[in-house]
Amino acid sequence: MPEPRDPAPSQALAEAVVAALATGGVRDVVLAPGSRSAPMAYALLAAEDAGALRLHVSIDERSAGFVALGLAVATGRPVPVVVTSGSAVANLHPALLEAAHQRVPLVVVSCDRPAELVRRGGSQTMEHVGVFGSPDGVAGGISRPRATADLTAADLASVTLLDLLGVARGPLPGPVHLNVAFADPLVPVPPVRSVRIEAPSDAADGTSSAASAPVRAPEVRVATGSIRTERTPRTVMLAGDGAVRGGRPDLPAAWPVLAEPTVDLPGALGSVPVLLDALGDDVERVVVLGRPTLSRQQTALLARPDVEVVLVDPPGHAWLDGPGARHVPAGWLADEVEESRAAGDADGPGWSDRWHAAARAVAAELDAEVELALAGAPIEGWTAARLVSRAAARDGGLLVAGASMAIRQLDLAGLPAARVVSNRGLAGIDGTVSTALGHALAADVGPAAGDRPVRALLGDLTLQHDLGGLVRGRLERPVDLQLVVLADDGGSIFATLEHGRPELAAAHERVFATPQALDLAAVAAGVGARHVLVDDASGLAAALTGVGRGIEIVEVRLSRSGAAERRRALHRRLVDLVRTMSAGGAA
Repeated sequence: MPEPRDPAPSQALAEAVVAALATGGVRDVVLAPGSRSAPMAYALLAAEDAGALRLHVSIDERSAGFVALGLAVATGRPVPVVVTSGSAVANLHPALLEAAHQRVPLVVVSCDRPAELVRRGGSQTMEHVGVFGSPDGVAGGISRPRATADLTAADLASVTLLDLLGVARGPLPGPVHLNVAFADPLVPVPPVRSVRIEAPSDAADGTSSAASAPVRAPEVRVATGSIRTERTPRTVMLAGDGAVRGGRPDLPAAWPVLAEPTVDLPGALGSVPVLLDALGDDVERVVVLGRPTLSRQQTALLARPDVEVVLVDPPGHAWLDGPGARHVPAGWLADEVEESRAAGDADGPGWSDRWHAAARAVAAELDAEVELALAGAPIEGWTAARLVSRAAARDGGLLVAGASMAIRQLDLAGLPAARVVSNRGLAGIDGTVSTALGHALAADVGPAAGDRPVRALLGDLTLQHDLGGLVRGRLERPVDLQLVVLADDGGSIFATLEHGRPELAAAHERVFATPQALDLAAVAAGVGARHVLVDDASGLAAALTGVGRGIEIVEVRLSRSGAAERRRALHRRLVDLVRTMSAGGAA
């Protein structure tokens, strides 16, 4: 048995960092392999062996960042992503930007060379501190880390990291950046010691007494005191991404709730773009939770000069702003609920009933579309989305949606009962596969492990943006994930925009749709995933009966030719249905 020896300075520093992370409530850490990060790798392995945390190893840094993002969203805890020196840290920027706009506690741990070697032209050496922006954070916490720290000594690890973790999950959650300088030797002095953790936390939110020091939140412009807005009968609640991050609020029953697919609110109505086009002209006030950005119908409603816009701000910082909008604190909603119960709906029950009746009629038409497809009609993106969300609602699983066309198909035709998440902070399609992997890894722990299947609905172009996320090390824990790929040979969303006009057809195909003809069967074989090819609704329904072991790619072949016009025709038909029903006084 070798005699214990004092650890090398870099080993001691890495062990102190990992111990502080675990003490501060961290339970999952994502590592991208590298040399300068070796001390962290050894310390993280020791911590996992001791049962202090779970280590996840991703092949490349960009995927690692999005795996950490998915884990952080799913668990509600800060998740560190550890990378080596040089350009490695720059590959985290897309995930960090998404975390900033989603307000997710992502912890970037960049492993650096000693300060005396920086700015000397050494291999894989660059200035890490401030690489994401100014070291003191950013006004509003939007696009850069909310806090940064440069760490060189083991005795600073605990206080610095606990402070950073407190900022990451504070009143205004978001990413933070810790830069740790490691000097040679990078290999630990044997034997590698177990990580010692002081006062570990088992709290569901990952907080501990050491990490719960109050964090000063940015100043927020809100209406304070006993603020009231003039009550108007025709009010709708518009709930965008992030609306329920702090819990589900109690809402007045008289308000129809128009929620994006990523918002889980009881009684929320589906097919929001259709309902707004059909009934939106009668809205006099809109109360906004979260950050609605998904449809142009939402944007148009918020921009109307004849509509009062009330923004319910979470603690810390407003999600959005707008000309003439009124900011109110979250407590304002509780006052509205009480007033609504006391006074009743000034417009009678008809206002809310109209919206709910319209939603039921639209849902029935969409179900009829699915039945036609199951009977042999060509499958479309919206019927595929309805089938996938139906499966997610049926088995209580999670559906990760690509932030481009997939989420918009769900906005039109998805079931509100399905639990949906999407990277809507910046709404980019990069990192979607890795984000879904993070959610699947998070679903594999706890009392319900294995009972919460995870699926992803994404386009073939979205898949191509993160093919590297499918590559997993053979020594990593298995993950169960079903990727439903709407394969229409290109970027179908552009045909729904101005670029899809007939006179722009030639340019559209070359520089927007970018047809790829990717062989998904070959991709699946290359990464060891199962591949299922379906070209009709019945085949998709069969593939959705359950999520099996490992990674499965379900390729749904769609025709992109004319799909945008067919979708517009369906939208017009649904709007006409609601308007006709409303004019006839149907309830």
